[in-house]
Amino acid sequence: MSGYNDQLINQYLRELYSEDQKTRINAINQLGETGDELCLKELREILKNTSREHQALIIAVGKLKRTLGII
Repeated sequence: MSGYNDQLINQYLRELYSEDQKTRINAINQLGETGDELCLKELREILKNTSREHQALIIAVGKLKRTLGII
């Protein structure tokens, strides 16, 4: 983990369910930086609850980033 301890990761995992959108977005961004498999699992679970269009957009952007060497 790149500078993230368990306590901080747990805080961000709790913040995924905050009523405040900015807090949720920050938690998502922070968890994406951790390199932790638990975080990946949790983010995937949340992604399952989004619309198919949103999921398709995320996948397409990821593919383009890999193709363009941006990742």
